[in-house]
Amino acid sequence: MSDSHVQRASRVPAADSVPTRGEISGPSVCDALRRAARALVPTSTTPRLDAEVLLAHVLSLRRAQLYVRWNDPLGSAAVERYSGLVQRRVAHEPVAYLVGKRCFYDVHLYVDRRVLIPRPETELLAEEALSWARARSGRPFRAVDVGTGSGALAIILAQHLPRAQVWAVDLSTEAVRVAKRNLRLHGLGARVNLVCGDLLTSLSGPFQLILANMPYIATKALSGLTADIIAFEPRLALDGGQDGLDSIRRLLAQCPDRLARPGLILLEIGDGQGQTVCDVARNYLPHAEITVCRDYAGLERVVRVERHAPTGSDSVSPRTIVEDAL
Repeated sequence: MSDSHVQRASRVPAADSVPTRGEISGPSVCDALRRAARALVPTSTTPRLDAEVLLAHVLSLRRAQLYVRWNDPLGSAAVERYSGLVQRRVAHEPVAYLVGKRCFYDVHLYVDRRVLIPRPETELLAEEALSWARARSGRPFRAVDVGTGSGALAIILAQHLPRAQVWAVDLSTEAVRVAKRNLRLHGLGARVNLVCGDLLTSLSGPFQLILANMPYIATKALSGLTADIIAFEPRLALDGGQDGLDSIRRLLAQCPDRLARPGLILLEIGDGQGQTVCDVARNYLPHAEITVCRDYAGLERVVRVERHAPTGSDSVSPRTIVEDAL
């Protein structure tokens, strides 16, 4: 969850400014898009994009194809369906839930209100994991995606790393059902071990790679999130407790017995949480090399905790490094 999703003051549209099911009835794709985009201005930062994505979904087209059909008339069924989706977006329902899909890294995922919508900033977690794994020169290893949600990270690992044995775990039974659907969608049902459980309690190690995108928003900060998030996305995937780090602390406490040597933990965090998470990690893994990675916006995004092979490395003083995403 990005720190950029704080609540922005927005003008709530008057009831008579929201298009009704009969109003988006322009004679062309062009007119329908223009009217929808105007209706979405008060509640969306990307009104034109939202309008195009929704209409492309209704017409089963790619967005670019809308321009080929710019002057084509919309049928009554399309007008009815499009109007309904626009009204739901005006009420802040996220576009990803309205169309039932989200592109993340290089995979397309089914998403609905049972799971958090994958964010672009989480792609840094995937990039760090793939970079580390590829440096192993093809050696087999065990990896676990903790708090898998839609299954995005587990799917990326399984698709890109054929030698990896992949587990995916989530506390929510509803999220596990969505992840299972996505695994089937990508033909990975037999490649990823999907588990409903609390962090690593139901799994036995060792794992060479542990990656986790868990809730890290402080409870008191939830009220500052946009309506798109707080009214629609699952609170279980957002609320990280008093300082946002409850789940991260519990996971790190389980890692000494489950992280292999050598092994790597990758944790997504919020900006400003890096030092605290490093301190917690150092408490449980005192000889690990700990790195805070910044994302492309310059914000703290990933904590990297690497445990080296036991070849005298335990005598090396631990250190914390802060890196920028390249």
